[in-house]
Amino acid sequence: MNQEEISIIEITEIEAKNPIILCGLPDVGLVGVIAVSHIIKSLNMKEVAYIDSDLFPPIMVFHNGTPTYPLRIYQKEDIFAIFSEAALSPDSIYPLARSIVSWAKEKNTSLLISLGGIGTPNRIDIEVPKVYSASNMPSVKEIIKKYEIPIMEEGFMVGPYALIAKYSIQNNIPNLLLLAEAFPNYPDPGAAASIINTLNKFIPLNIDVKPLIEKSEEIRLSARELMKRTVESLKKMGKSQEYEVPLMYV
Repeated sequence: MNQEEISIIEITEIEAKNPIILCGLPDVGLVGVIAVSHIIKSLNMKEVAYIDSDLFPPIMVFHNGTPTYPLRIYQKEDIFAIFSEAALSPDSIYPLARSIVSWAKEKNTSLLISLGGIGTPNRIDIEVPKVYSASNMPSVKEIIKKYEIPIMEEGFMVGPYALIAKYSIQNNIPNLLLLAEAFPNYPDPGAAASIINTLNKFIPLNIDVKPLIEKSEEIRLSARELMKRTVESLKKMGKSQEYEVPLMYV
């Protein structure tokens, strides 16, 4: 494998018509990771592919005594879910984002959805986190308006979701960003629950978030090491720039 190569290896024959792809990558509050993990379990999704690269940390994950790749793709009918159990190095995010968008284009996706968090300093005072949205497609923006989901009007985005949005524009792929108010440096199951509730408006998944809330403390404890490594990676990516206002609008 070339050092710069990202490989998406399909382990079974994949059939889907204009699928929707969900992305849950390590980011602020691990919101996307927690949300997509819960969706995978709730829908009993099947692993259909994994993503590998020499740019990734030398990590394997064990589940039920079986070693598996940390970055995997799951499927249930016409829904795919991309999910990572390892922090992403800054060197890997460019080729990873390109590969995800290229694979989405190959599958003729109808919508590529990135699920993440927005670091919110007063998160401890917020009972139900708000979810903000953005999209590169007018048709998707109409759905956003229909359900009165707040739009992220101005600002910066840094990290893998920024690149997925960028490459989606270049490849004319419908992309939707859903970002919940979240603790910047702590796993946030509450923000993940808000993301899923908003996602249910776009896709009739009918995911129950009650189990997610009930296991909040357990999730925080199990995800704290991943959160620690993710925070370190985000700092190297310049994540703090998200808190700045674009100069054009000052």
